[in-house]
Order: sequence, then structure tokens, then C-alpha cells
Amino acid sequence: MPCVLRTRTQPIRRPRPNTGAIPDQGQAMETRITTTVLSTRAEKAAVSREGCRLDVVVQLTTPPLAPLAEQRRPVAIALVIDRSGSMAGRKLEAACSAAQQLVRQLTAADRVAVISFDQSVRTVVPLMAPDAAVIEQIGRIRSGGQTALFDGWRAGMEALQQAPGLEGHQKRVLLLTDGQANVGLCHRSDVAPWVGQAREQAISTSCIGLGDTYQERLLTAMAEAGDGNLAHLTNPEQLEALFTAELEGLSLCLGRNLRLRLDVGQGCLLRRIHNPIEPDANGWIRLGLLQAGARPTLAIQLDVEPAVEAVELCDLLQVQAHWLDGDDAPQQLEGVLRLPLVSQEQWLALAADEEVQREVLLQKAARQRRSAMQGIDNGDIETTRSSVQAALFSLADVKSNPDLEQERQLLGELLDLISTNKLSLARKVMGTQAFMRARGRKLRDQEGRGDD
Repeated sequence: MPCVLRTRTQPIRRPRPNTGAIPDQGQAMETRITTTVLSTRAEKAAVSREGCRLDVVVQLTTPPLAPLAEQRRPVAIALVIDRSGSMAGRKLEAACSAAQQLVRQLTAADRVAVISFDQSVRTVVPLMAPDAAVIEQIGRIRSGGQTALFDGWRAGMEALQQAPGLEGHQKRVLLLTDGQANVGLCHRSDVAPWVGQAREQAISTSCIGLGDTYQERLLTAMAEAGDGNLAHLTNPEQLEALFTAELEGLSLCLGRNLRLRLDVGQGCLLRRIHNPIEPDANGWIRLGLLQAGARPTLAIQLDVEPAVEAVELCDLLQVQAHWLDGDDAPQQLEGVLRLPLVSQEQWLALAADEEVQREVLLQKAARQRRSAMQGIDNGDIETTRSSVQAALFSLADVKSNPDLEQERQLLGELLDLISTNKLSLARKVMGTQAFMRARGRKLRDQEGRGDD
């Protein structure tokens, strides 16, 4: 079904001087605030007068990592660690070791709280500056009984919410669990609104699921509502790298509540959003945090009607990007996609933009993961397998780059999981990868390894 977000009332086509040529560059109109750039880029440098279908990439490009890393803002992290019976042994030991290593990386300006939970919640360390006592207390966490996941998260959130002097800190609850929530609030429809309220108070939530029995739908809803990350691990030894990645991501945060809205022009239809992400009721697409060195990207497809006016250029798309900066001041960028009109013969002869093609294929592959997950839910394993295979085949004849090579590897691993009937694990891995790809974030393999 075609997807329409919002249509502008002004005509899409406006008279322009006839230059007599198709520009090699200039299909993207960029708007700058400081050093962050919003750009739109189409797969072809023109539009057919007879009408056409066009893939487009909308992208925010932020400043590089290095200059900002040296003067990062302080962070306040609430580590919420599942200590239920299923975490006993290697998993809990790895979780505590990773938490201790994270504390060692913090500075005196940072703050950390440590919460553990089974059927009850214990504040292991109240929010405080990192020191040796924090590391010692983490080492004393022992496994227990059931899983009061929401109560554990809420204790972490309240530690950040109620602490004074955190106005300049990046605040996050980092939740780790391996099981099913079975004490307190357990359903995503009950939990997600709480996480969303915390997000509005500048407290984000990232979720890490360990093993193949955790409640991935609940964790996905929490990460989405909390504008955080979603991670799956089968190998607890990867927790240290993942905790470090969370710290680095927070350290390089430029803003929060990043969202995009697309306004298509008259005679143009937003046929689909390739990213596996849906707009809210007001047409905003939420991408979460804005980080230095990141390039959050939205890939879409437009249908353009045949031209009815004798004009040379047309405005196809207007994009708005909104977020709150580090001082919670609203920021906005706008961009317009404007392309010349040419004959159908000229349009067909135009070369396709390889960067746009690659991004579209990556987001389509993320969508295919969603189809594969639906196949698992319906007990239709053939649909699951064919969805992943289709995503892999679509990459066969495309000029490679590191992102595509990683994608081929990840899809191959998913096929191996499906062929060995590890469907619960496959679903968790696919869901995590689709979530992260949609928001322009780093993907990891089934064991939690990335390119850290």
C-alpha cells in the first residue's frame, strides 16, 4: 500500500530558467547549522517528464568523532543488571566484570548507579562518582530468583530522575536481562509509556538481551520508547565491548529526540519508507539520539506523476529535522529535493547513484528481516528462509563496500540459524539488527560482535 505522510498545498513544479543541461551535482540542497548538514539525494539526477519512480536518501551528517571526544560531556548511567536465577554463573560474572570495567572508564565528573533485580530490587550503588568502592560493590552481586524487570528499570530511572546537579549530564538507563519479566509490570503496552516519559525528561534507555529466552518484544518496545540502543548477545564475553560502546555513544551525543518529517509536493506520492520504522500520528519519524560522527539515514521511494506544466525544475520533497541540543534548546534543519525534468529517454540513460542504491538495499534487507520474523511467528519457516535469501541475493551484483560485506556476513549467519532450526535465536538477532539499521546505528552479529 502506498504511504502518504503529508502533502504540501503549493504546486510541485515551479518555472525556472532553462539551462539546457542536467547538472552533475546539485540534486541535494543542503542546509547548515554549525557543522551538522541535512541533505537529500536521489538515485538519478533528474525526473522524467512522463513520470517515474525514484529512490531518495535523506541524511544528516554530523561533525567527526575525534574533536568532540576530547571534550565530552559528563555522563550519568544507571546500570540495571538482572540477577535472577537464570543469570547464575558465567552470565552474571561477565555482567559484573563488564560493569566494573565501565566504571573504570568513567571520570570524576561522571555519575553511576548500579541496580540489581530478581523478584525484588536492590540498589547496589546509589548514584555517585565512580571509585573503587563502586567496583567492589558490583563484585558482590549474587544471583537470586525471578525477574522484576520493570521495577529494576524504574529504580534506575528514579536514581537519575531524582539526583540533583545532573543538568549537564547525558543520562541513560542501561538494562541487561536474560529472561522473561514475570514480576510487576510485564507487558510492553504497560512498560513503554513509562520509558517514553523518562525520555521526555532526557533519560534514555538502552536494552541488552542475553541468550535466547529473553522477552525481545518488551526490550524492543523499551529501546524504541527510550531512544536508546537494542542489543542481542549469545556470548556474555562481549558485554564489556558493548558497555564501552554505550559509554562512547553517550559521550558523543550532540542532541536527543531527533525526528524527521517528509512533506511531498503536489503530483508526488511517498510510496514507501524503506527503513523498518513507521511515522507517528503526526508524520514524524523518530530516530533517537544525534551523535557526533554518525549519519542517520532515511531511504524512501517517491512516485512522480507526469508533468502537466512546461517547467524545467521541480521541488519533489521538503524535509524537516528537529532535535534538542545538549542544552535542551530546540534545533531545526530543512532541506528541499529539487531536480530538473527531462525526457523519458534522457532519464533512462542517466546513471544511478551507487551510494543511494546501497543505502536502499541495506534498508530493504532490514525490512526483509521483519518479514522473516513474521514467518517465524506464523510457523512459516519457508517464508522466513526465503525472506533472508531474497535480502542476500539482492546484494549479489552490487559494488561492494564494508557495510555491504558486513551485511552479507550477517545474512549468511541468519540463514545458518534458520537451517539449524534455531528460530528463537534467529528472531532475536533479526529484530535487533532491523531496529539498529532503521536508526542508522551499528549492527552486530549473533554473538554481539561489531567492528568496535
